[in-house]
Amino acid sequence: MSKPLHVLIIGSGVAGPVLAAALRKTTDYRITIVDANPENTASPIGGPYTFSPNGINTLKFIGAEHIILENGFPLDGLSLIRGDTNTPLVQEKIAHLFKEKFGHTTHGIQRAVFCQKLQDFIKDKDITRYFNMRLDKIEESADSVTAHFRNGQSLSADLIIGCDGLNSATRRYVVGEKIKPRFAGTGNVLGISKLTPEEDATLFQGMNIALGPDAFFGCFPCGEHTWGWFNIFLTKDPATEEVEWDKDHPSLDAHKKIVQRKVQGWKSSIPNLIISRAVRSVALGLYDRPPINTWHKGRVVLCGDAVHPTTPTGGQGSQMAMESAIILARLLAAKGPSDATFAEYTALRRSRTATVTENSRFALSMMIPRNAIIRTLRDWFAWLVMPSLLRSGIRGQYSYDAGTIVLN
Repeated sequence: MSKPLHVLIIGSGVAGPVLAAALRKTTDYRITIVDANPENTASPIGGPYTFSPNGINTLKFIGAEHIILENGFPLDGLSLIRGDTNTPLVQEKIAHLFKEKFGHTTHGIQRAVFCQKLQDFIKDKDITRYFNMRLDKIEESADSVTAHFRNGQSLSADLIIGCDGLNSATRRYVVGEKIKPRFAGTGNVLGISKLTPEEDATLFQGMNIALGPDAFFGCFPCGEHTWGWFNIFLTKDPATEEVEWDKDHPSLDAHKKIVQRKVQGWKSSIPNLIISRAVRSVALGLYDRPPINTWHKGRVVLCGDAVHPTTPTGGQGSQMAMESAIILARLLAAKGPSDATFAEYTALRRSRTATVTENSRFALSMMIPRNAIIRTLRDWFAWLVMPSLLRSGIRGQYSYDAGTIVLN
């Protein structure tokens, strides 16, 4: 009998472990995951995630939905206000509707908790894992493909799947050139806060977003009296210019002061309450990549943020990564690796991920409009359209289930 196919997965963030678990469920492949970071190291982006029903149902395919349901916090809905005037725009309690229509409501969870639980989930699944190995280059031969790492080690396999994120080295091999990510014109300070039970009880137990003229602030529960938050604002590209929030890697106190300046004078008390209780924070620029048609080359195929990274406005980055991982695993199990299989994978995923990427980028630009007229239109749109958009599951986006969608 021939040996099982050997798949080498580059990257162990979100898409990589989900893909590995899905392949272990559906195939007899040998699976190896390699990550550039050390094992059991706290994530450098220690902020929050939101998981919508499509993401939770995707985790259900590998039997990992309990990670969210047991460690996250179910969100009641959305509260949207003008932060500078404290004027209510939208408040929708839709958890019950989401459960009826999609099986689950949206949940908040700490990113570090989710990633660690996902690593724990795959530990006993006969998946070989290596850490502290950063990809340098890829070479193909007639019957294998080899990944060379900066520490001097090399690993050969039948197939390499790049799940190595926004600045993917695997992507450079597939597309044939190094292209910088697309800057979205905004920065984000985000983090985790711990509230007292009394403070917690004063807040709407869902996504709270306060819109301002030059920034917006959002927060949501992601554990017991634990709140994730983000403050997004216009800024220069930190990859090419010096910015206030990136200079010398500011401390938590420095991040808090930056956010307090962004919301200074606002009548809403929510941002200052959340920021005053912050225990962890990070600042970063927001980037995505324009949708592309080429998702594989030879024995190398891309998955997740390596091929379709998006800005976080729609809360769909991790959901899209997991969906692509499940679809790719199902196709490999059904048809094996081939140009035709990877073309079908691209066809099944490109339109959906491209729509999410472009819609998220557009929504981000509308959340921080650069003139008063657009701000007024933004507020009217939120008041008139957002309730029905939410109740539809963002035009049916939440009804997608990567584990059951029909393959060609």
